[in-house]
Amino acid sequence: MSETSAKPRAGTAADDYELVPAVSVDHAALVDFVRAIWPELAPEARIRAFWWKRAGPEHAVAAVDRTSGTMAGLCGGRHCVFGIGGRDVPAVAICDWYVAPGHVGRGLGKRLVRHFEKPERFLYAFSISDAAIANFQKLGWMGPYRSSLMLLLVPPVLAKHVARLRRQPGLSLDFHERAGGELLGPLGETFDRIEAHRAGAPAHMRRSAAEWSWRLSVCGGRRYRFCVARRAGDPVGYVAVRRMTPGRSRGLDRLRAAIITDLAAVNDDAAVLHALAGGAVALAADLGARAMLTALTTDAHRAALARIGFISPATPLIGRVLAPRAPQFMWLPRGPGDGLSAGDLSLSFADVAIDLDL
Repeated sequence: MSETSAKPRAGTAADDYELVPAVSVDHAALVDFVRAIWPELAPEARIRAFWWKRAGPEHAVAAVDRTSGTMAGLCGGRHCVFGIGGRDVPAVAICDWYVAPGHVGRGLGKRLVRHFEKPERFLYAFSISDAAIANFQKLGWMGPYRSSLMLLLVPPVLAKHVARLRRQPGLSLDFHERAGGELLGPLGETFDRIEAHRAGAPAHMRRSAAEWSWRLSVCGGRRYRFCVARRAGDPVGYVAVRRMTPGRSRGLDRLRAAIITDLAAVNDDAAVLHALAGGAVALAADLGARAMLTALTTDAHRAALARIGFISPATPLIGRVLAPRAPQFMWLPRGPGDGLSAGDLSLSFADVAIDLDL
C-alpha cells in the first residue's frame, strides 16, 4: 500500500474531486489509472486481481476529477468485525491506497482514508509503504510497528514428519478444503464455536462463519485447506493454508510456496498451536510446496511456528534479512482503537487484503 509521489498538478483543489464507489468507475478510466500507477504491468491483469471488484461497493472508494472524469485516487477498505475488550466493533483495514501522479499534494489521499472513518469503527492497516506511513502519521495514527515475517525453508514434507513425532496427546486433527464460491457447510459452525470461546483474546478480527463466507465469495480462484484441532471432540482452533497465486512473487513462485493465511486457537493454547503448526506443514506437503511463509504479530503464534522450524526476524543471522521485509502495521487510536498498544493486536494475512492479494 502506498501513496504515489509526484509533482502536484497546479491549480487543483480537493473539492475538484468526487468520491465514488470504485466499482462504478468507467473501465477505460480505471485502465488509465492502473497504467499510471503500475506502468510495468498489464492493466487488465491488474484489474482482475483487485479483490474489491468482487465485493460490495462499500469496500473501495475512488476519487474522480469532476472536470475530466479521470480517476485520480483509490482506497480500499476491507470491512470486518473486531473483538476488542470483550465487545464486537465494526472495523476496516485500509488497503489499495494510491494517488496517481499529477494529482498528489492536494490532500486527496488523506480524504480517501477519512472516507472510512466513523466514531464507532476501528481503522487499521497492515503491510504499508514508507510513503503511506508518513501520511498515516500526519492523520494521527499509531505506529508503525513491525510484525514477524516467518519463513519455512525446510521442505514441508520433512517438517511434517517431525511434527508427527511431536504430536500432542489428547488432540485430534481433521482436514477440510474449500474453494472460492463454495459454501462452508458444517465448517461454518466449527468456526463459530471456536470464535465463541475466544472472547478473552487480544484485539482480533472475528473468525466467524460470516467472515469466512465473505472471504470465499471474493477470493476468486483461491483454494483454502484447513486443519481443525479438536479436544474431546470440541473444536479449539484451526489453521488455513493455500498455495500462493502464481505470478505474485517470482522468487516464491520458484519455491512453489504455500502461505499460512490464518491461525486461531482458543486461549492461544500452546499445545493446540503446536498441533496446528504441524497440521499446516502437513497441508503444505500435500500441496507439493517447497517453502512456507506467513506474517503475524502474536508471540504465542510465533513460538509455535518456530518450534516446527520456521525462521523469523528473531532468528540469529538470517533473521536480519527478514526483519526489514516484515509487514508494518498501524491503527487509528480513536474510538475503539483508543488505548490499544501494539501488543494488544493479533494480526495475520487474513486480517487484511494481503490474503486476497498474494
